[in-house]
Amino acid sequence: MDAISYSADGLLVIDLERCNRCGHCAAVCPTGEMDHPLSRLQEELRPLPAPEEALRFLRAPRSVRRFEQRLVPRELLTSLLDAGRYPQTAKNSQGVHYHVVRGRERVAQIHDLYFEIVSTLSKDDPDYDILIRPVNVQRTKGFDALLYNCPQLIFAVCNEKSTFDPRNAQFSLTFISLMAPSLGLGTCWGGQIQRLAGRKEYMSRFSALIGLKEDQRICGCMMVGYPAVAFRRYVERDPLQVSWWE
Repeated sequence: MDAISYSADGLLVIDLERCNRCGHCAAVCPTGEMDHPLSRLQEELRPLPAPEEALRFLRAPRSVRRFEQRLVPRELLTSLLDAGRYPQTAKNSQGVHYHVVRGRERVAQIHDLYFEIVSTLSKDDPDYDILIRPVNVQRTKGFDALLYNCPQLIFAVCNEKSTFDPRNAQFSLTFISLMAPSLGLGTCWGGQIQRLAGRKEYMSRFSALIGLKEDQRICGCMMVGYPAVAFRRYVERDPLQVSWWE
C-alpha cells in the first residue's frame, strides 16, 4: 500500500490514510517495539503443529448432513464465527458480516421460500437441474435434501457494491468449517440456497425474510449444528494433480 516511509532523520512514518490495517508491520518487527495505532500489537506466534498434524487437522472436517435438533448456544456460535475473521483477504478488505438464523421454524421458512421459487423456474433456466434436485428428493422420498433439518444456518453477508466481499465470504466460511470440529460442531455448505438467494431477481425476497438491510446481499450459506453422526476415519481424495513450469 506504500503506507510506510522514512523521514529525513531516519524515523519510520506511517501514512494512516494509505494504511489498510493489515498489521504486518508490527507482526514482522524484530524488536517488538512497533505498535500500530490502527492495528494493535498482538501476542507472539506460538510454534505451529508439525506438517503431519496440520494435515490431519485439515482432513478432519466433514460435510455433516445429520444434525441433532438442539440449538447451539450463542456463546459457542460466537466462538465459531470468530474464526472467520482471520483468513487472508484482498487488501485486507475483510468486510464480512454474519447473520445467524436459529430455530427450526425460521429455518423452515427459508426452506419453504426456496421451494416456492424453484417450483416456478423454467426448465430452460441454466441452474434448473441443480436447484430442482432437493425439491424432487423431498417430493419422492420425503427427505429434506436442502437443509437436512438443520436447526441453525449461518449466512455470510456482504455489502451489495463491494468488489472483494463475496470471495472474502467464501474464505471466511472455509475457516469456520475448519474450526467447527474443534468445538464439537459440524457444518455443511448450503450451496443451493446460496446460488438461488444470490441471484438478483430473488435476493430481495430472501433478504426481507431474514431481515437484512437494503445494501446487504447474501454471499454464502452454511448449516451448522451438533452432528448426529460420528466420523471415525479419514477419507481419501483423488491423487494430487500438479504441473510445473521451471
